Amino acid sequence: MARIHKEENPSSYGSVPAWSTEGGRREMIRVTRLSGEVLYLNVLQIESMETIPETKIKMMNGYYYLVKDTAESVVEQLRTFYHSCIAPDGRDK
Repeated sequence: MARIHKEENPSSYGSVPAWSTEGGRREMIRVTRLSGEVLYLNVLQIESMETIPETKIKMMNGYYYLVKDTAESVVEQLRTFYHSCIAPDGRDK
């Protein structure tokens, strides 16, 4: 069976990137690989995380990323995302 490959940018909605704080919900977190390369990860695809002493983020597809960011800073970004799902307009009710 042939695979169909669609050319699209899954990390954006319209002209606002998913990691932007200028509109809509952020669905990506920003981390830095050990090499210094910036990487954006979909928060809904993160399976687990451990500190070994760098932070290892395991994704649902089995891939993992070693990043310079602390586990606490990644958790804070995740917390911010999930809070935006509950209070999308930035106001607590």
